[in-house]
Amino acid sequence: MNPLTQCHKKIQSHCKRNLCGLWFPLLLLFSLLLIGQTTCSSSNSPLPPPSITSAAQPNQSTQTPVPHPEKTPLNWMGHWYGEDKRETLVRDVAQEFAFRNQDIDITLKFSAEIVGERSKVLTAAYIANMIQTGKIEWDIVWMDDQIYQMVGETLKDPNWGEKYLVNIEEVPGFAQSQKSFIIDDPTYRKQTGGILVGPYLEGYYYALYYNADLAEKIGVKIKAENMTFDDLLGYVQAVDTYNQANGTHIATFYEAADWTSLEILFQNLFKSELGDFETAREEIVSPEKQAALLKTLQAFEQLGQYHPLIESHAENDWFMTRNLVLEDKALFYINGTWMYSHWQGIDEDKTFKMIPVELPVFQEVDYYLGGYIPTWAIMKDAPHREAAIKLMMYWSTPEVAEKWVRYTKNPTGIKGNVASAATGADVFDQFQATMAEKYGGNVHYAANAGYIFGTMNSQLRPELEAGLRALLTGQATAQEIYNQLISEAKE
Repeated sequence: MNPLTQCHKKIQSHCKRNLCGLWFPLLLLFSLLLIGQTTCSSSNSPLPPPSITSAAQPNQSTQTPVPHPEKTPLNWMGHWYGEDKRETLVRDVAQEFAFRNQDIDITLKFSAEIVGERSKVLTAAYIANMIQTGKIEWDIVWMDDQIYQMVGETLKDPNWGEKYLVNIEEVPGFAQSQKSFIIDDPTYRKQTGGILVGPYLEGYYYALYYNADLAEKIGVKIKAENMTFDDLLGYVQAVDTYNQANGTHIATFYEAADWTSLEILFQNLFKSELGDFETAREEIVSPEKQAALLKTLQAFEQLGQYHPLIESHAENDWFMTRNLVLEDKALFYINGTWMYSHWQGIDEDKTFKMIPVELPVFQEVDYYLGGYIPTWAIMKDAPHREAAIKLMMYWSTPEVAEKWVRYTKNPTGIKGNVASAATGADVFDQFQATMAEKYGGNVHYAANAGYIFGTMNSQLRPELEAGLRALLTGQATAQEIYNQLISEAKE
């Protein structure tokens, strides 16, 4: 007997006792409520929640739930943990993908949780160990051009990606999802051993950031564009003069032990001396490049005369100390446009005293330091390879590209985004718009030393970085570092 029939019988019984006038309204209300409850429980059952195991938020357990047996597991090594809206985007995509693909059970864990800290070096070592042992625990791994290079150094194979990573360009529809220059320009395949390993979501430019409060305090006006090396040298001298006059220890440049970011300054100066975009990025050695190498090393020797590095440079963990420039410890900070997300996650107000300007050059050129990089790759022997490909294709959609541009104030290599940094109002938006208008697609950054010494010597970057640090600390001369690098290069 359904609830409505039961209720009518109760009403009839009470009316026979002459209490109908009193009970009827109450019983009628009860019957309507009961009918609503019965209807909801039988015909309006909610959809089962999407299945996703995500990296823990603060105060949450990091224990990994057991996947549902009827679903395909997918183990995804995330990136951008603690990077403001970049992390938000990762979590958004995970939730959206899980909802649309409820037959897939995602385990998302950020690389920092897996290896213990945010480190490209440790991540590369972890990936190399998976390959060497054959224990592929993560279907999707964090992978950019620098991590690729580090794994190659461990495996002693610059083309290791062909053997161990999925060439996503072979997946139907992928090439059509990326902007044409990603597919047409061989530069992007060269980043990862001759194949494309994942969506080119992240575009970026490198910038010389300056702390506006310190610039005002020291009394220097920093050029926003067309800065020469001589301009930069003048700023370095001004900081040194200020410190001597006031007994202060303000550094000209922030630097870290695990990321020699002043290599970025070196690369931009070196390439500007060459004067031609194709020459600057091709991996061949030439007398012209050797001359540019010596000139750039000599420039660094000049900078080193003024004690430019932050005193803690040899101990600084980059991720843990990227806030020091916000705390007025250094005038300049050289890094990519991703720093907006990093600093926003630390202190929204202090972020906006950091002003991005163009890197200095020896001579004006029509190209700049920047580029487009993948963020993830799929292991070729991944246990859940097809599910991993499906997720990477979802990252390659216009709606994700649109969110990326809005959330991060960075360009993207994925087709379809409508949002543009040119519509923004703050200094980060303005910098993006200026770079895009001024340089277009003429952007390049080399994660190895091949652009100086040729393909055979692409793995000389650690030696170059050690030499730059020695010059900036006054421990060597430019000629000494030049001779050492040339002697170590294979002919």
